Amino acid sequence: MKILVSILMLLGLVVSPAQADWQPKGPIKLWIGFGAGGGTDTQARALAEELEARRGWRIIPENKAGGGGTVMAAALKEAPADGQTIGFAINTTFDFATLKSSNLSLDDFTYITTTAGSQMAVLARADSGWKTLDDMVAAAKGGTKIVWADWGAQVEAAAEIVAKHFGIKVNHLRAKGGKGSLNALVARDANVGWGGGVQRGLVAAGELVILASAEDKPLVQAPKTKTLRDYGIDYSFGFQFMLAGPKGMSTEARDTIAKAIAEVVLDPTSKTHKFVVKQYPPGPVVVAGDALAAQLAATLKANRRLLEAVSK
Repeated sequence: MKILVSILMLLGLVVSPAQADWQPKGPIKLWIGFGAGGGTDTQARALAEELEARRGWRIIPENKAGGGGTVMAAALKEAPADGQTIGFAINTTFDFATLKSSNLSLDDFTYITTTAGSQMAVLARADSGWKTLDDMVAAAKGGTKIVWADWGAQVEAAAEIVAKHFGIKVNHLRAKGGKGSLNALVARDANVGWGGGVQRGLVAAGELVILASAEDKPLVQAPKTKTLRDYGIDYSFGFQFMLAGPKGMSTEARDTIAKAIAEVVLDPTSKTHKFVVKQYPPGPVVVAGDALAAQLAATLKANRRLLEAVSK
């Protein structure tokens, strides 16, 4: 066997694990689908810094915000599939926005890995006096105009589903990312908003209150607060942060990048890990490669059901 392996190595048919790892031939462009200063941007830039330090890759982060990540996705679709241009967004960029696009589809991309999950909440200012979703609904039925801050079509549809369920009307205010939604609440441009986790500091400070969890379970900051499912709304609007490349990336490039990212986000000493644990407890969520592609196909079907329910 040793002789056979030696012969194969001479023929170039056996490569050592170190040699088998894909390596970029130049800088990696990391396009960020949301604006500067938000949770996506902060996480992506920390990840880029640590990948550079650990792997020696040069990574250039660049914000390409707009359309819930679709501005970035449209550019990513046209980029070379050499592993040197990748995008950082959330799963709804790929499994929801593509349903409403004539230019993008789920099959246009190579799915690399997720990094973290959300803490998706329905939020209000603490000075509203509302403690629960029931309080907001009662106010709406009593004549209070509800202005709901969101950052994209999927969460706007989610707000419509909540409104339909309770028989109230909501007005939508489109913000730039989760941070923009919080800014709209603080500035009193809206009185209800979505938060994916970046609300942690304002909730802890007592400035904002969580009216309901939009995840499958109560949120870490509000363990006794009901979920939307508890109210009979059969949807979860939680999301995951993820990276993708153009369609046609090699499996070697995809898996090498996914492995490098997992090493960073799962390392308790890393800056990225600490940020994720703080902002999106309980911590990292890593689903990679084919498993991630299958997960996105399943959530695409669920989002199609959501759109059908909104249109009824």
